[in-house]
Amino acid sequence: MLETITRISESQKICTATKDEPHLGKLQEDGLLCNLRPGEAKEEKEKDKGKGPTPDPSAEFGKKHALDVTTSNGKYVFSLKVNGSDKELFKTDATQKGLDDAEKELAKLVEEKQKDLETNLKVEFSTAGEDVIKQWIEKPDCTWERGPMVKARAPRLAELYGIEAALNKAQPSHLNKDGSKGLKFYFLTETYYKNDPALAYFIREDKDKRPAIYFDPNGTNNKPITEADAKRSGKNYLNSIEALTQHEIFHNAQHNMGWDKYDVKDRFARMIGWLPCEDPKTHETKWIFKGKKDDLYRREQDNCKDPIKWCACHSGGELVNDKGKEVDKVKDAQQFTRDAIQDLALVRPSTWYFVNPVEMFAEGGMKYRLNDETRAELLTESPKLYDAVKIHDQEEIDKYRGVDGQARSNFIRMPDGTLAKNSGENAKTVQEFEAKVKARAAEKEKQKAKQAEKK
Repeated sequence: MLETITRISESQKICTATKDEPHLGKLQEDGLLCNLRPGEAKEEKEKDKGKGPTPDPSAEFGKKHALDVTTSNGKYVFSLKVNGSDKELFKTDATQKGLDDAEKELAKLVEEKQKDLETNLKVEFSTAGEDVIKQWIEKPDCTWERGPMVKARAPRLAELYGIEAALNKAQPSHLNKDGSKGLKFYFLTETYYKNDPALAYFIREDKDKRPAIYFDPNGTNNKPITEADAKRSGKNYLNSIEALTQHEIFHNAQHNMGWDKYDVKDRFARMIGWLPCEDPKTHETKWIFKGKKDDLYRREQDNCKDPIKWCACHSGGELVNDKGKEVDKVKDAQQFTRDAIQDLALVRPSTWYFVNPVEMFAEGGMKYRLNDETRAELLTESPKLYDAVKIHDQEEIDKYRGVDGQARSNFIRMPDGTLAKNSGENAKTVQEFEAKVKARAAEKEKQKAKQAEKK
């Protein structure tokens, strides 16, 4: 999510908050009457009514640190599901002392992983109790004010592995504009927007004037670490810490490549079917989405408390009803579901999150970089978005990694998302990958057309 304070009138947040509390089960009453005096049984039952079993301390430890904890031969075994397999971290005695020892062992692993990422990639992470930024609070009149200071916590090991996976395929987008520093990752203990939880935000400048990513308190909870782990566990598509981080890092790529300037944003927005218009009342830039048949759409609401709706509009942004007549209110305009807009779009969005060109482009960038499967899907489902992202990505790579004397890129992005030298062999690999994907897509369309003819 690209954080822009001026956009308060139009929420761009991915409004999802995961709550997956374990079922505690029924109170076990075997032996409850032992050693009770006559008449005390009912009183004791009432006192314990509604209580669950004593929590398993190892399970609580695992939940706290996002680890898997199992017991084998009198030992606790601590592991992570990462990169598509189970990674055993360490073992301790299956006792309370063993859990105390596990805290120390885990702290060492976190410190080692964090130091490795900070040293090799110039990134940084929040510390426990660190001041981050004052919380945004919406007032009854729909304006916003700053509230109390939001504090941060230190990262968990699972989060570091997920961020590492994203960083491995996001380079050089993890750097600031001059390449001197990397992003800073903050893990918030309170939501950035009060009573309005999201997953994460990209921030152009944190308190120390460096680009940053804020994770809301539940932003990474119950998420697989990488896309390989999401696929393995049957989780929802693009549901990993890796994918979430990759999206936010791509916002830094947009920042690095000048999306703060109107002409740069306008150039790439038009490539993917978006047109700007100015709100005559607020002079705020509104974005209009083009359909396949010269139809136009935009998102709007009559009041900040109302849900934002996709509506038909004219080229100046004026809302229209189903007869093409201009109307003043969203409630009177022709409205469409998000899924309908995705199908009607001239350039198909790669995911459900396309509230504006900035977010639609970042979602495309995420799929372009995650792995060869997501890149193939992007090329198949939205070739124009694929081409725009590829141009943007290569321009950023050239900015940081340079070109040779013939203006030929020194590095290119391979199908799996990693960077490689622009050798003849590597370039051929990318070309063959794209040709194969396009051929499969063409054959699929051919078969679809044949089936349509039969009907």
